[in-house]
Amino acid sequence: MISKLEIIPNEILLSVFCYLSWDKLLMSLWSLNKRFNSLIYSIFSKNGIIFNESNLSYETFSSILLPLIFNSSPSIASSIKYMHFDGRKLIPFDFVYQSLCNNDQQMCFPNLKSLYITRCFLTKPLIRTLSVLIQYQLSHLTLTFHEDMFKGADYSRNHSLFILDKGNP
Repeated sequence: MISKLEIIPNEILLSVFCYLSWDKLLMSLWSLNKRFNSLIYSIFSKNGIIFNESNLSYETFSSILLPLIFNSSPSIASSIKYMHFDGRKLIPFDFVYQSLCNNDQQMCFPNLKSLYITRCFLTKPLIRTLSVLIQYQLSHLTLTFHEDMFKGADYSRNHSLFILDKGNP
């Protein structure tokens, strides 16, 4: 028996899904059925993930979302080409950066090409992870630094912006 939900065209479902944040989309609809998984997979392939949800806690991220991302079939992690991290939000940066690489320094997001990190502090784990990503994987990197990073130092401006784009000489 076909339910009414199954006759709704993909285009309409995708329009409805765009009103959900990536974390709500995963927690609510992933594993519902193969069709929904395929639609969610296509959204992450196109839009990537923005880790700046103000209501996304460290506990939810680490215990629910990361396992969903890494243990999904097909792999959601392999579909993600773009990520954006906002340093003002609740999820600790060092934890997120550790999530980008596994223990063998293998990239957990093999198709990641663009990375935007805003309002960040330079830490050793960040520098180590970015070094590997720049060398082997990324075609675009944007960093903006938190203004507190420059307090006490003698700089002529409050913010710095670094952009790497391998596609343009």
